[in-house]
This record gives sequence, structure tokens and C-alpha cells, in this order.
Amino acid sequence: MKVTNGATKLVLIVFFCTVFIPLQGYAGNIVDTSDYAYWRKLATTSKMFGDMRTSAISIANLGDGETRDVMGANALAYILDPANKAKYISAIKNKFETRIQTIVIGNGAATSSVRSHELFYALLALDVIRYDLDAEVLSKYESWLEDKIMALVIGKWDPHGWAMRMMYYKYIGDDAKFQNAKKEFDIGLSEHYMPNDGVSPAGNGYCVQRWNSIERAAKNTMLDIMEYMGYNEYYTNPGIVGLKEFIYGYATAPFGRILLYGDSRNTEVQKPWDIEEGNIILSPHLVSGARFSPEAYRYGMWVLREGAGVSEAVLKGHLSNYLIMAGTAVKNNPLEFSTDDAELAPSRLFENYAALKSKDQSTNGLYMSMMNLKGNIEYHTHYETNALALAGYGEILMRNAGYDGPSTNATINGVTATFDFMHSNSEAANTLMIGGKRHTSKVGDGIVEGIIGQSIEYFRGSSSKALEGTHFRDVVFMQPSNNVNGYYVVMDHVTTDKQEDNVNVVWHPNSAILNTVKNTTEYFSEIKIEKGNSGPRLYSNNKTTLTTFLGTEPASVELKKIANQDRSGYAFASDYMYVNYNTRNQQADILTVLFPGDKTHKAGDLKRITTGDYSGSEISQGQVVDVALTSHGNGIGKRGLESFQGEDIVYRKLGGKLVSYFVKGLSFKSGQHTLIGVQSEASVALSMNIGVDAESATGKIVSPGTKVTFYAVGISSVKIDGIKVPIVNSKANNVTVIIPKGTFKVELL
Repeated sequence: MKVTNGATKLVLIVFFCTVFIPLQGYAGNIVDTSDYAYWRKLATTSKMFGDMRTSAISIANLGDGETRDVMGANALAYILDPANKAKYISAIKNKFETRIQTIVIGNGAATSSVRSHELFYALLALDVIRYDLDAEVLSKYESWLEDKIMALVIGKWDPHGWAMRMMYYKYIGDDAKFQNAKKEFDIGLSEHYMPNDGVSPAGNGYCVQRWNSIERAAKNTMLDIMEYMGYNEYYTNPGIVGLKEFIYGYATAPFGRILLYGDSRNTEVQKPWDIEEGNIILSPHLVSGARFSPEAYRYGMWVLREGAGVSEAVLKGHLSNYLIMAGTAVKNNPLEFSTDDAELAPSRLFENYAALKSKDQSTNGLYMSMMNLKGNIEYHTHYETNALALAGYGEILMRNAGYDGPSTNATINGVTATFDFMHSNSEAANTLMIGGKRHTSKVGDGIVEGIIGQSIEYFRGSSSKALEGTHFRDVVFMQPSNNVNGYYVVMDHVTTDKQEDNVNVVWHPNSAILNTVKNTTEYFSEIKIEKGNSGPRLYSNNKTTLTTFLGTEPASVELKKIANQDRSGYAFASDYMYVNYNTRNQQADILTVLFPGDKTHKAGDLKRITTGDYSGSEISQGQVVDVALTSHGNGIGKRGLESFQGEDIVYRKLGGKLVSYFVKGLSFKSGQHTLIGVQSEASVALSMNIGVDAESATGKIVSPGTKVTFYAVGISSVKIDGIKVPIVNSKANNVTVIIPKGTFKVELL
């Protein structure tokens, strides 16, 4: 790993209330001249920094161009090539006269947020050359900048406007106004991530683009400028660290493109990199993740190599890029990067988002996620509580609506999706509704529990605020294992407030046509471009598919159509499924199998199961047979040699022999004479892998703090997190222990 920074995560106990003393020696300036010698040395000792110096000089020699290029390149060339500083000063002055003076600031995103990046690059450049200008010229340039910066919008898109005010006040040395602007910037910034885990309430596409785009430098690079100036509270803020890890590891599919939540325009335009001419990185954030955490760095390298398709890259020679990667001479911790350090992020459970991924380090990996925000929301947030998105085998398989721009409808092939429908109607998402009513809140109860790192993974999302009733959405991921393909089981547990209400589950495959294999039971989607359409956007030649199997029999299934994002360049009108379920005693328990496939991965054979209060599916792949069942967990169910009581039951047999099981509930027992399984006094979530001889098992358990009896051949003791727990009771082939509240590794001995 070429990162020379030993970045670690620190817990920031106080964020807004603590004011850090900046490093001395700025005298109102932003860039410290005492760093120049250190930066020049880096350019002679490091190929990466040397390439940035060459890039800056080359761009400067091109003459006029984009404001960011002229200001950014000439300011860096001024520092690294002082012998020719006169021409760099002249180029910066010319850009002030021909562009900065004439910029018109409006109150829209394009005329304020986008304009702010030009002012950002201009102010940094002016800070570098200020002592080479005569007083009259300097005053004129400062006046232009002040007028433009103070005209930037605040009250919406807060970070850019306050960031530039803050930066300007630092430039002129007004500490009181700087501190006030900093307070407002921090507040605006905090609205863009969840404080505990970093998930963006704006949705994946919006955060991915805004936090990587060169057009949003005032927002996304101000954190680095503040850290450079000595305000060391951003690189260690848990929410911002989490945001960086979320962007590169979880907002995107294994092949580097976004999963669509919130105001995501499309997977083609909104991507976590800003690269030109094949390998020139314009925005440094993709490669500077080590400033925040090793994970953010490694996930960024994966996106660069596998998403952008770049193995050897050059950072564009802008002053802000160099500043971020070099840091200060005092700290002496320059960053470099190598795609050899790339790592695909593993499954992870955030408080507001869940991600279940296949374990292979491949762009063809499977990935299902769920959004369930507990707190922060904003304009770009959709009504998507407990909404799912799915990718696999190199393609987006299931999507939420996204949007096509503020207040913009999308019309394709005579099908219209209004802005209101896409932005504000939960029917546009892969979620559940009650009584046909759209969600009334963007907020849920978060991801309340889960198990990862097993061959059977699981999470539960809870929703009680968005609809008239309660909804637990459980997702179980059967990882690719035992030489068969992976897939997902979704189990919805609903209690309605009103007796007359039914339950509606909505599925949006990323395909134009939804093929009915068997009415009200099985549906098949091919992720391909149909005649007359230009989308969906395809990223592989894998001929991917998605089988949607309704394990619980619905009352009816409606196939509807929606238009997908008119201006994306990959527009298409697509079928989606609106599935209606009756309730019993105002309750419904619904099981759906989502099985991805492609030309080398065939979906399993699926059969519906109904046994007593349980419904579900048998999923067969050769000698491997899985059973997935759901109920409200009140009664005991039986099927063959298995008995169980729980909301979710999933177990796998290989050649007729039990190899793994998952239970969310009170019990699962398999066998005739010697049982294998579990019995608990209170509901637990347990995922177990059975040893070859059935005399041992390992897994994970989520316990509320309860007495648990484990059944296994010859069992004598139980370890949790590697420590033996006291035995409450022991009999032949079963042991009872108390599992405290929490999530633990379990080993049966």
C-alpha cells in the first residue's frame, strides 16, 4: 500500500461545540508559504507529485480555459516553478479580468452551486499571488470575489455558500465572521450524512456525484482546506468518515455504478469519479480516502480500477489536488495511491442502510441493499423506507425511481412518470405499502438487527412512521456456497392499523418487459434493451436476468408501467409489479424470492410451499435443496423431519443432509432420533453452519438476552465470541446456556 498516512478512526466526542486552535503562521492567508519548500521537494522525489507538477505547467502553458484549470494549474505552477512565476501571475490576472468580474450569481443550482467552484479556485489562486499584486489591483480582485461570494445562495444547498464565505473570511483575517460562517457550514454539512454511520439521506446518486464532482469543490474540498489550515475535526468525524466509506463501498454496485435511491439521476452520469482523457483524475476525492480511513481508501481504489477501468492514473495539476495529497510540512504525511490496494467492500450493516454482498472480489458479485433512514432527511430524500435495490453479475437488476431533475416529468414511449410520482410516491420504490396509500414519512426506524459474515446473512428493517401500521422487512442472503448460486429471500411482516386495509408490495426490475412465467407466482426479467428503447444502461455482456417468485400466494398481481429518466440517454418505459395481499387478523406475512441469473448462473427451480400457518418456497439447485418459510411466528410448523417456530425459517440440505440453517424466532429442529437445531425462550436470530459430522456447528446469534438450548451430536459446551459460557442444563446431545443481549459468534463443541 503506497499510502504513507497511517490514518485511523478517532471518535469525535464533540463536533460543533469544540473549536480547534489553527496552526500559526497564516496571517489571514489560506495557503502557508512555509509549505512551499516541502511541496517542491515532493515534486522531485515522488513520481506522482512530479507528474502533478508537469501537469500544472502543461495546463498553464495552454493559455486560457476553464476557470478551475487556469486558476488551479497556474497557482500550483507558481509554487512549484517559481522561476517562471511572472507568467503564471499574468494568467491568473487575465482570468480575473475576463471571467471572475463577469460571473453572474443567481439563486438556482446551476447559477449558485455550480458557480461557486470557480470562486473557490479563484480565491485559492489569489491567496497564493496576493503579495505579488499592487494594492489597487488586489483590492479590485478582492472586491469582485467578495461581491460574488456574498451573493451565493444560503438557505438551500447550504454548504457551498457558507464554505465560500468561511474561506473568504479566513482570507481577509476576520476571525469572528469566519467562526460564525464555520458554524453554519458545519450545520449545513451535517445534513448531508447520518451522524452515526455516514449514510447520505440525499440518496446514492446525489451524494456520489456531489462529493466527487469538480463542480462542487466549494462543498467537497472545503473539508480538506479546513484540515490543512489546522481545524482537525473533519478527517476524524465519524459521520464524514462513514460517508466516505458509504460512497465508495456501498452507494455503488461491485462494478462501480450507483444503486438508485433518492434523487439519483442515472447510473451513467452519476458516478464516483471525475476523469478525463482516460486516466487523468480531476477530482482527488476518489484517491484521497486514506485521509479518512483505510477502508475509504481501499474501496475507492476498487471503484477506480473496476468501475472507472483505470489502473494507472495521474492527478490533474491543480493546487487543491496537490494540497490534499501533500498536506503540510509540519505533519509530513503525503498520500500516494495504487490500485493494487483495491478491495471490494464486504457486507455491512449501518444504522440507516444495510448491504449484503457476495464474498468474491469480483465486479460480477451479488449485492442487495436497503434504505431505512432514522433521522436526517432533506429535499432529495424519497419516500423509500425499507426500499431495496439489487445488482448482480455486472448489471443493475432492480431499481428505485430516481428522478430526472427538479420538478421534471419523464415521458417515454407514451408512458409518463410525473415528478411527484418519482420523488414523492412510495409506489416508485421497491417497498411495501398498506391500503394502497403512499408513505407519509421519509423516516423509518432504521436497520434494527442483522447477521453478516456467514453463508446465510440477514438483516431486518423496521418501519412504523411511514405507513398506517408496522412493517418489518427481513432479507436473507443465501451466499454462493456449496457450489451453487446465491440469491435473496425477502420476508415482510405487516400489522395494519385498519381491518379493511390490504398490503401492497412493489417490485421494479431494471428491465422494460416483465414476463409472466406463472400468473401470481413467478415472473422473469431480462436485463436488456428492447426494441424501441435506449435503456437500461448495460455494463456487461453477461445477459443477466432476475426471477421474482411469490412464495406467499397473493390476492392479485397488477403489472404497471413507469418511465425511467427521460434525459439519461438510456431511457425506457418499464413494467413493474404491484402485488396485493389480503390480511388475516390485520396481519400479513409475505415471502418473495429474488434470484439473479446470467448466462453462466442459472436460477434455481422454485416451488411454492404452504404448510399450516407457514408459506414460502423450496429452492432446488441440483443436490442442494433450500426451504424458506415465513409466518407471524405464533405456531409450530412441521415439514418432513423439520419442526420450527419463527417468523423466518431458512435451511439448506445437501444430498438430504442438513448443512446450514437460519431462524428468526423461537426454534428450529431437524432430525428424527438426534436433533440438530435450537430452542430459545425469547425470539432470537441465528445463522448456523453445520460441521461435516454434525458434531459441531458455528454461526452468529442476535439475542435479546435469553435462555437458549442448542442441539448437536455429542455437544458438551458453547462458546460465544471465543469464550465458554456457563451451562444451565445439559443432556445427551443438547446444552442450555444463557446468551446475553447482543450479537455474538457462536461455536458448539
